[in-house]
Amino acid sequence: MARPSLTADERSDMRQRIADAAFEICIAQGPEAVSFRGLADALGISHTLIYRYFENKDALFAQVRRDAVRRFEAFVRSREREGQSQMEHLRTVFDAYIEYVRTYPSEYLLILAPEQPPPDRYPELLAARQSLFDHAMGAVQACIDAGHIKGDARPIAHSFWVGLHGLMTLYVAGQLVHGCTLDELAPLLLNLLLGAVAPQHVATTPAGSRRTVARSGTKAAPAARRR
Repeated sequence: MARPSLTADERSDMRQRIADAAFEICIAQGPEAVSFRGLADALGISHTLIYRYFENKDALFAQVRRDAVRRFEAFVRSREREGQSQMEHLRTVFDAYIEYVRTYPSEYLLILAPEQPPPDRYPELLAARQSLFDHAMGAVQACIDAGHIKGDARPIAHSFWVGLHGLMTLYVAGQLVHGCTLDELAPLLLNLLLGAVAPQHVATTPAGSRRTVARSGTKAAPAARRR
């Protein structure tokens, strides 16, 4: 007797069940612990059935990573607040990235694992990563439109992206070993990035106030003392 065909929703639901199970194993035991046979045992299905949904582990992990990137973006967006200025919004996005990597380091490592196929091999994964980047670029563009920073949003956002992800990668790899912590480095990095693109060399302090870096031949106004 022929096996009844599944609806598109049923196939999608099963793909998601498999990907969710793979994610749980990956976070608990590491990516190397994920196998089609182990997933089949965990789900109570035939291990050959999984091949109807994913041709190999690369395809499976592409969906797992796609879901993780979507959760990453949702996490960042959940930290945003109504009524923020453009610069406050940009700082919130920056801070949310740091909070995410501190809260979900294993998931972050999964997303940016160095040994994975190029994202453009899997359109849904690439689209998820593009959405995350575009959201950050939108925050940069809003600051440009308001006159807070100057330049082209895409290369500026890339610079923020590279600097921030470099710091986060070092953190999750346990390689911040030269005497500075993530909490110390994150605001310094933001100040350096903003100082490079702000009109009149305006940068931000970790507390979010603004200071003007002295130009040649002038003196900077003294910083307000914290109470």
